[in-house]
Amino acid sequence: MKVSTNWLKDYINLDGYTNEELFNQISFHMTEIEEAYPLTTNTNLTIGYVKECVNHPDSDHLHVCQIEIQPGVVSQIVCGAPNMKQGAKVIVALPGAVLPGDFKIKPSKIRGVESNGMCCSLQELGIKEMFVEEAYKDGIYLLPEDAPVGENPLHYLGLDDYVYDLELTSNRSDLLSIEGVAYDLAATLNKKVEPKKFSLEESSKENDVKVSVLTSKCPKYLTRKIENVEIKSSPEFIKARLIASGIRPINNVVDITNYVLMELGQPLHSFDADKLGTSIVVREAKEGEVIKTLDDVERKLSKGDIVITNGNEALCVAGVMGGASTEITSETKNVVLEAAYFEPLPIRKTSQRLGLKSESSTRFERTIDYQRVNRALDYAAYLLEKYANGTVLAGVNGIEAPYKERHTSVTTAKINKVLGTSLDNKEVEAIFDRLGYDYEGSGSYEINIPSRRMDLLPSYQDIIEDVARMYGYDNIPTVLASTNDKGALTPYQKLVRNCRIILSNMTINEAVTYSLTNENDLYDFVEREEEPIKLLMPMTEDRAYMRQSLIPSLLNTIIYNKSRKMNDLSFFEIGKVYTSSSEVMHLAGAFNGLFASSKWQGYKTPVDFFLVKGILEILFEKLNLSPVFEAYPDLKNMHPGRTAKIIVDGKMVGFVGEVHPRYAHEHSCDNTYVFELNLDEIYACNHQTFKYQTICKFPSVSRDLAIVVDKNVTCKEICDVIKMTSKKYLTNLEVFDLYEGENVKENEKSLAISLTFEDKEKTLETADVDKIINSILNRLDALLHAHLR
Repeated sequence: MKVSTNWLKDYINLDGYTNEELFNQISFHMTEIEEAYPLTTNTNLTIGYVKECVNHPDSDHLHVCQIEIQPGVVSQIVCGAPNMKQGAKVIVALPGAVLPGDFKIKPSKIRGVESNGMCCSLQELGIKEMFVEEAYKDGIYLLPEDAPVGENPLHYLGLDDYVYDLELTSNRSDLLSIEGVAYDLAATLNKKVEPKKFSLEESSKENDVKVSVLTSKCPKYLTRKIENVEIKSSPEFIKARLIASGIRPINNVVDITNYVLMELGQPLHSFDADKLGTSIVVREAKEGEVIKTLDDVERKLSKGDIVITNGNEALCVAGVMGGASTEITSETKNVVLEAAYFEPLPIRKTSQRLGLKSESSTRFERTIDYQRVNRALDYAAYLLEKYANGTVLAGVNGIEAPYKERHTSVTTAKINKVLGTSLDNKEVEAIFDRLGYDYEGSGSYEINIPSRRMDLLPSYQDIIEDVARMYGYDNIPTVLASTNDKGALTPYQKLVRNCRIILSNMTINEAVTYSLTNENDLYDFVEREEEPIKLLMPMTEDRAYMRQSLIPSLLNTIIYNKSRKMNDLSFFEIGKVYTSSSEVMHLAGAFNGLFASSKWQGYKTPVDFFLVKGILEILFEKLNLSPVFEAYPDLKNMHPGRTAKIIVDGKMVGFVGEVHPRYAHEHSCDNTYVFELNLDEIYACNHQTFKYQTICKFPSVSRDLAIVVDKNVTCKEICDVIKMTSKKYLTNLEVFDLYEGENVKENEKSLAISLTFEDKEKTLETADVDKIINSILNRLDALLHAHLR
């Protein structure tokens, strides 16, 4: 938002304040300033009157002019502008003047003729060509006849201005107008705002425009009709203030609507009344409806867009851009002015979908002042009456829903507690008065939020923020936050941190991916498909849904790195997944290529199911949990023979396995293994406490057994029987071989198991170990029909 200092002075007395002081006040108490600069930086300029203009004796395009630069003082200047003429008022740069680009004006001779200055165009004063009227783009700027000779042309044109370009956050829509900035600055400087006063004269003829609103997205739509307007150039002060605001002057009617937009923050639209007719219907667009906008582009509309029509065709995309069919032209005689309030969300959606961003849409989509709509319409009609010689017809036609006031409450004690200040009631009330709050009470306040403060929510937090801004952040004392609790991680936070440390220590890289995904990936690797959460306004369809699994994002990370010749990859991620009913913390991993290798030592450890399962076993062991792995053949996009569900305390907490070869091939991530755990479920499990055990001082004894058992018997069942039988002495159990083939029946398999035994009270003798082994074999035979090979 570009703010003109000259314009602010219409509302506040800024005498005695330098540009630097205002810069600091705005920065410290209102908002950040992106840039601050003078609109022009020229010296030694004057307004001149061309008393005589003759052709140069030695040139076919130069003129020798006698110009009155002060009353009674004439100077000769050679000028090459094609529009130079006798009787014109011009901008003269006298000798000693310095123009932009460090261009210094000196007396000189041009083709033998003396010249004591230069007649200037606006571009030569530093005004961008886009702001210059077509008639003056190829010549010098000709001033109006009432321009006073000898005066400063920058002051006369309103170009002696200083501009603050405010960097506004999305919530501060109240600062998207000169009046809004003036109110906030006045509160900062403890000054009073002088509201703009005007008197509108209506004719006896009635406004004949009939308005019908067929959508709830437009609670207020008002019109005025102005007849017999004269389309011409705007007054110099209007053009200068529009230029300072970054808006190109066009003609008086269009400029006035833009002028009111920047001054009051109310977007307006002007229709050519003769092209419009006498009927306006505000409705939602039909799917596929087409309108040609002011930029001469045909745009296809969607259901949900708001359009202004004459009952038949769409004439304007409401809140975004007008249509070409009712555009104001040099032939326009009668004008219908529109001032409305449109709901922010549909305007934002339309603007983004059409790729149209305008000053109007910026304000509508951030919310405008509902109460200011009527005043802005009357103000624009007044300006058209004054500067376009128009006749304002009697009456405002349209519809208007009642304004709903917003209220909130706050106490002095609450303000001091949040800010760490010690303000008394008088100080708080003085700040409220500066801000223009309508409040009741003392110490405990009921506040009626001003309609112009669209940024304020009906909550005490925004009120406290306003108090802090006005009091000054630098004045708030630095104190430690008061709390009765010592800082510490919660048990859940400790679980998450432990998982991160354990996996990182195993040289697995942590990834952080987007929480948003697309519709195609939404249900990949999900056990139960639940209703997804879709964003109302996604930036792109690839990021339209909240994810329900971490694995698709990790696979995309694998694919991204493999496409860049990184082949040995291992990642984990801890993050939330989302459904319409819940959000849950998950831990997932993805592995591809070699998990470990050493060219020097000559070993390689390729990723496979058992490696990833081993990683999880280490993780669970350090969390003091005992997982059970069971076959899981029917999970979507997972290999049916190489996937297992993970069960702890009888509850499924996740799964591990190989990505289905078909899916992996389609996504260029062959031989990839993944796991995903529900950390909320793991946290709810019965975590046993770690118990201290003394190191045995007696030697251990190891025995290897080859157990033959039916193929349907799982390895876990065998291990459970062994542990149950010899839990007093067994310290380690490892399965190191699986054999099926010669000397083993077709329906059987042989498992090789290494057992380690210790007795903390004595050295185990051979007879003791034989006794333990016999107990194990007897129990295996009785329960599983297993025997030694």
